[in-house]
Amino acid sequence: MDQTIYLSLIIPFYNVGENFKPLLASLEQQLIPGVEAVLICDGATDGSLEVARQHLAESAVPFRYQLIAQTNAGVSAARNKGIAQARGSYIGFVDADDVLLQGYSSTLLDVIKQQQPDLIEMGFKRFSKTEQLATAKSRYLHKKEGLQACHKVALATFKTNRWYPWLRVYRKAMINNFAFPLNVGFCEDLMAIPALYQHAKTLFCIRQPLYGYREHAASATFNVKPEALLALKHFSLAISKGEDYADLPSKWRSVLQFNLAYLLLKMHKTSPGNQQLSPVLTAHLRTMGRRHMLTPGMSLRKKLRLAFPNALYAAKS
Repeated sequence: MDQTIYLSLIIPFYNVGENFKPLLASLEQQLIPGVEAVLICDGATDGSLEVARQHLAESAVPFRYQLIAQTNAGVSAARNKGIAQARGSYIGFVDADDVLLQGYSSTLLDVIKQQQPDLIEMGFKRFSKTEQLATAKSRYLHKKEGLQACHKVALATFKTNRWYPWLRVYRKAMINNFAFPLNVGFCEDLMAIPALYQHAKTLFCIRQPLYGYREHAASATFNVKPEALLALKHFSLAISKGEDYADLPSKWRSVLQFNLAYLLLKMHKTSPGNQQLSPVLTAHLRTMGRRHMLTPGMSLRKKLRLAFPNALYAAKS
């Protein structure tokens, strides 16, 4: 019998509340041979750790779980610990309040065993209540399914600006020491995930919804701390100076900068005190908006707001 672990699912959790049990129930169904779950409790204080322990005690496959507890250090530190402990040749990420859909593991394992791609992207559904999943719209990053050269399709991924870690699975040996940035607290996904595309040679697109992404009312609220805004500014500046992602193809890097610029504009608009734009930042935003005004596949609304950034401040929130 093949005892190989092909896929490790990294699942950090912190004060998840009532949404944790549905995730664990869906996870249990997907822990087929070749798949393990690495659960990392990031200092939860709401009883989530006890829920996880009880789940493992009642599980039919407890040997397919790792349960790790750490002092609260943030989601990036928890994911990084999970990556270090993972035994699979491929790594996937799961948010503790989401759900895995039918066929998640079997579909991914088929692709891993038959194609051995560097990256796998999957379809997903958004929902707020579980009963909505059956009729929820299926969403995909690409129109074409199958194995493709990463450099031919990655630009489309950069344009969508969907950097959710759970949206893809990567081959662990492809990139040494892949990690999420520590002490950021916001947009750590955007800072880390592009590196996977930078190193990948092959990418397999699955046109099937395998993941259920739970939306919360708070998700639409742009409420970030000043230090998070500062961290994003530093990251944007590092890209501009060639200190970060210097080897990223120029078109990919430019689109990444465009989406970063729009995020910075939004963060300024909704920051405490409604911080005004500096002349330097205003000039940078205008440059990004006007540079991509004719670039296809990108939001015209974002282009116009960046090209005329001060108009966003004049408009009503």
